[in-house]
Amino acid sequence: MHVSTRGRRRALAAAIPAVLALTVTACGSSDNGGSGDETSGTSGSAQLGTANKATGTPITIGVISDGKSQAVDQSDEYKGAQAAAAYANDYLGGINGHKIEVKVCEVRQDPAMATDCANQMVKAKASAVVEGTLAEADQTVAVLSPAGIPITAASGSTQAALSSPNYFSLFNGLSYFGVPAADAGNQGVKKAAMIVIAVPGAEAPARTVGTALYKNAGVDLKVTAVPPGTADMTPQITAASKDSPGLYHVFGNESFCTPAIQAIKTVDPGAKITVISQCLSAAGAKSIPGGYDGVRVVTTSDLDPANSETKLFAAVLKKYGNGAKESVISASGYSPMLGVINALNAAKISDVSAAGVISTLKTAPPTTYPLSAGAKFQCDGKQMAISPNVCSSNGILASATTDGQLKDYELLPADPQLYSLPAS
Repeated sequence: MHVSTRGRRRALAAAIPAVLALTVTACGSSDNGGSGDETSGTSGSAQLGTANKATGTPITIGVISDGKSQAVDQSDEYKGAQAAAAYANDYLGGINGHKIEVKVCEVRQDPAMATDCANQMVKAKASAVVEGTLAEADQTVAVLSPAGIPITAASGSTQAALSSPNYFSLFNGLSYFGVPAADAGNQGVKKAAMIVIAVPGAEAPARTVGTALYKNAGVDLKVTAVPPGTADMTPQITAASKDSPGLYHVFGNESFCTPAIQAIKTVDPGAKITVISQCLSAAGAKSIPGGYDGVRVVTTSDLDPANSETKLFAAVLKKYGNGAKESVISASGYSPMLGVINALNAAKISDVSAAGVISTLKTAPPTTYPLSAGAKFQCDGKQMAISPNVCSSNGILASATTDGQLKDYELLPADPQLYSLPAS
């Protein structure tokens, strides 16, 4: 029997308000040309298919993104969304024949601007708003949810995102914890150590959500939080190793993860290591003994250049991307935009108002989420016990090459038990 389901959802959700903000910032600050979540796949017009132009009355789809600020440049995120919409207008008939007009608003990591952007979408009578991994999601939810305008996000994991009506997280933001937990359980690991950057938005969810999900996978997790900027983590890893963990999971950005992996390979050289994709960089590969060879990586996008979806992604960006690079940043705008378009078309939407989009999304069939190793999403409220707003509980795991490129992408199918609420 579960205790107060609503209370549990709020408690867990409140613990993870900035997980994706951390990963977005890390991703935006590591444009080094060598990260594992970039692809140099070839592109060509043949990948786009047969032209099928939208000729119907236009509808407005908003895009709210962090964009470019003094700290980070996430511009490729909204460019990816714009490219997906332009491709849909020319080759997919838009949304049931209606031409998509994209309205972009940049938040620039300013909560007040997030509120303003949301109000602009209300004024524009947007039928839906696409968000990638927006750090200021709560401010947009506060405006758009009561206004009856659906938010379709790449992934969302704040309390507001998980509990407010009219919010749809198309991919699983909790996979950063769930995927390594499931992988550890699948490998027969009984004890694991999570080395997490000591900032509230990461440490708190690691200790609450992370511990709960690992327990569901049959793994005892011990969390070690290390302050950012720690150059030598040998003392912390030495202490963690005394519990004899079968696996270390590292959660942070590249500048945090590099010394963590260095210390793990020195103190416990035979241990298994998993990291999130934002840990990888060309510079890190050169400074870690043996590079990233043998490291498993949790990611939200399958950018294997050999895949047909990645080839389409490359072709769409080449034609419509306005200079956007093929990376997890552009994918975080491209995937939710193209995903919601495909879902609405699969459901043969007739009412393209905001209310019509909401009702259609709730009844749409399972739809492949672009660049997700084949994962499907369905926004019927039944995919994850922790929240009806999460449309998929799948995750993606890959292997890293020595220099930090990703290969052997693996889809970890949905496991309702993994993401179930803690029992009383």
